[in-house]
Amino acid sequence: MEILSNIVYYVIPFIVLLGILVFVHEFGHFIVARRLGVTVVAFSIGFGKELWSTVDKKGTRWKISAIPLGGYCQFLGDADASSSTIDESVADLPEEAKKGAFHLQKTWKKICIVVAGPLFNYLFAILLFIGLFYSFGKMVIPPIVGQVMPDTAAAEAGIVAGDKILNINGRETPDFQALGNEVALAEQDEVEVNVERLIKLNLSKEEIENLQVTTDQLKCAEEINGKSCLPFVRIEKHDAESNIAKAGLTEFNKIYTIDGTKVNTAEDLFDYVSDNSKEVYEMQVYCYLTLKVMLRDTKYENENGQKVKRRMLGVVSTPELSVAEEMSFSEAVVAGFAEAYDLTESSLRGIGQMLTGARASKDVGGIIRIAEMSGDVSKSGGLLSFIYFMALLSVNLGLLNLFPIPVLDGGSLVIYLIELVIGRELNAKIKDYIFKFGLFIVLALMVLATWNDITHLISRWFD
Repeated sequence: MEILSNIVYYVIPFIVLLGILVFVHEFGHFIVARRLGVTVVAFSIGFGKELWSTVDKKGTRWKISAIPLGGYCQFLGDADASSSTIDESVADLPEEAKKGAFHLQKTWKKICIVVAGPLFNYLFAILLFIGLFYSFGKMVIPPIVGQVMPDTAAAEAGIVAGDKILNINGRETPDFQALGNEVALAEQDEVEVNVERLIKLNLSKEEIENLQVTTDQLKCAEEINGKSCLPFVRIEKHDAESNIAKAGLTEFNKIYTIDGTKVNTAEDLFDYVSDNSKEVYEMQVYCYLTLKVMLRDTKYENENGQKVKRRMLGVVSTPELSVAEEMSFSEAVVAGFAEAYDLTESSLRGIGQMLTGARASKDVGGIIRIAEMSGDVSKSGGLLSFIYFMALLSVNLGLLNLFPIPVLDGGSLVIYLIELVIGRELNAKIKDYIFKFGLFIVLALMVLATWNDITHLISRWFD
């Protein structure tokens, strides 16, 4: 029964996910090539033995192959599926047929065809983001700590439930997803976390009257859902001997309530004090704290009940405060492009850290990791989470293929750009050496990713 469950939750979603993303990528190459007059010989989802095929009116063989770990779009004149070398038999083709040979096209056409694959991955992801945000809103979970896990980095640093995490190492965390990203991308284990905390303290009438405060009309002390609300009162200066100073508060802290009454303006504060003949008032004040946190690997139980170990802060979100921000179509379009940009920026930061040695190569994952993650998402997140994950992977697939590594689209793009600048094709032997070197790099990365995936699974199952 467990085997059947794993097939339903892990194998099938993985095949569907990868099949769609490969189709989108290769269709980008295909449709642009067709529009530019290049003959497409074969369009395959998967590698190896052909399981199913059909030939369209223009002679393209559409097929599904046995190994669902990629795909290819083969053009007339290609000696292999990567389009890296030219088939010598092209010279024997009739002149009319040669017009459709990929390697005999003008350089600008080759560039357009090569770029089309990654571009379609990005467009597909952006369309998915737009559709999700417009139809269901953008789910935002505020960076407010709902619970601090015991014996974690957050607990040791003094973070408490109710704290709002404003930034990590100076990078803003507008929502809980951004918080997680910054923890994952932190170059060092020790990070600086700035939090906003609501505290209670008692102030005398004299202490309150001696406060210098101002009403801030631009922000709000209750920016939980990212929506506009009432202004707040900001402390500009206080008596060095007051209870505010003794509590460790500094200027620019925000007054929230006095005796449980919400304070929106400076007038509210002083009017309340003048209207009440009390000597001591209970205040709630938002204060700002800078904490040094030493991140470390921590075990926890995920949504599927499995033990997982990763570097983390050790805080739980406040899903009860989450909100699906409704968006107009234009807002969804802007948010869709912004989401793709943010994912690209985060990926490049992580890759840059690996190249500079700031991040270990153990974070490189491959096909097995994708299968694991797609299964986890389909098992616990539902359809919408699966679609979002598909969009996320589509962005990463598009970005990966733009890397200037021969065999990948980015490597071919660099070669074609060089040829465009020098005005002639590179020597065939030089190209061959370049592509062999690129193949070596890709194979080495695949071996590393597979090793990391296997050790990750062993750790997940037996630790």
